[in-house]
Amino acid sequence: MTFDAKGHALATASTRMTSMSMLRSVVVGISFAVGLTFGAGHVLAQSADDQTTNSSAESVPTETVTTDQANADVNDAAATTTNDAMTAKTPTGDAKSAVVFMYHRFGENDYPSTNITTEQFDAQIKELTNGNYTVLGVPEIVAALQGGGGLPDRTIGITIDDAYRSVYELAWPVFRKNNMPFTVFVSSEQIDAGYSNYMTWDMVREMVRDGATIGGHSQHHSHLPDLPIDEVKAELDHSAERFKEELGFVPEIFAYPYGEANDDVIKAVTDAGYKAAFGQQSGAMSDESDFMYLPRFALNEHYGAMERFSLAANSLPLRVSDVTPGDYTLTRNPPAFGFTLKEPAPNVSCYPSDGQATMSRLGDERIEIRMDGPVASGRWRINCTALGAQSRWQWFGMLYTVP
Repeated sequence: MTFDAKGHALATASTRMTSMSMLRSVVVGISFAVGLTFGAGHVLAQSADDQTTNSSAESVPTETVTTDQANADVNDAAATTTNDAMTAKTPTGDAKSAVVFMYHRFGENDYPSTNITTEQFDAQIKELTNGNYTVLGVPEIVAALQGGGGLPDRTIGITIDDAYRSVYELAWPVFRKNNMPFTVFVSSEQIDAGYSNYMTWDMVREMVRDGATIGGHSQHHSHLPDLPIDEVKAELDHSAERFKEELGFVPEIFAYPYGEANDDVIKAVTDAGYKAAFGQQSGAMSDESDFMYLPRFALNEHYGAMERFSLAANSLPLRVSDVTPGDYTLTRNPPAFGFTLKEPAPNVSCYPSDGQATMSRLGDERIEIRMDGPVASGRWRINCTALGAQSRWQWFGMLYTVP
């Protein structure tokens, strides 16, 4: 399912936005938007040069971990989890959206840009178990929204990128204690290399048997848009082979390393058999989302405070169409960013992660953003929000790779 290609532009009215003028808006909403726009910009996996190679028995010999019986057990557990997402077991409701959070590390305080402290994590779990939310498995959420079904209001999905050891040691026991499903996106080479701060295949299998979902994350955690498309396909093929060898199945959900993608990468991921894929742009996902580039709210030490967490957990999608640029890798810099509102939203504000912007409102529906100059190479985010019903923020975010 992709963005609708309808909409039109009307008469023009322009508003100049700078960092100072943003601060004149609602204080809580702006701190939320600016914090998540700038704060999620460095969600990086460690490079191999930063790893400590595990020379102990953590890298279990292949003949021990890939027996037919072990794979059959894990495959049965994975099939059960996937089948559950397609049945009436999934709670239903009238909501056509959900919020998905993205974690990386837990209690690894040397890496604040990708880590959540144990105190922050405990507070977030307490919030999610206060009775206001329904935490569902990501496959269940995707299946419900893709299939035209409804979800309980304030449905939450939990994802974790990169399979760090702290997921197994710190996060998994907490999720298990609270009966919270979660998905771990695994880059196969990071486990194959035997780095001591990553999980082993044995650990992954143990979590799968307990009901965790495993997602694809490429072979080397590469910047996929920078690779020739044949190398992208090779990354996907190799990781699929390793999943089949070690787990007995190939995942159906994918997360782009660093959240980076373009049209060719998305096609390759789709052709590889993945049914849904996540980026790292902020926002609530909905039944109208691009299911091959779904949004998630990134969490780390700097932007994991409870005020922001609660606002994100309660957010709703800002429903839009005709998003430009359409490719998630920029071919023009400065970018000409714009979209058409599908529902009335008189108080939309947009916040770029780099540069100053002029927002033009063309009638009631079309919004165009023009930058004052080229944006820096790397990843460029823009988040647009509007205060909706019941004081819940409507959210639309995009992440573009800038060559």
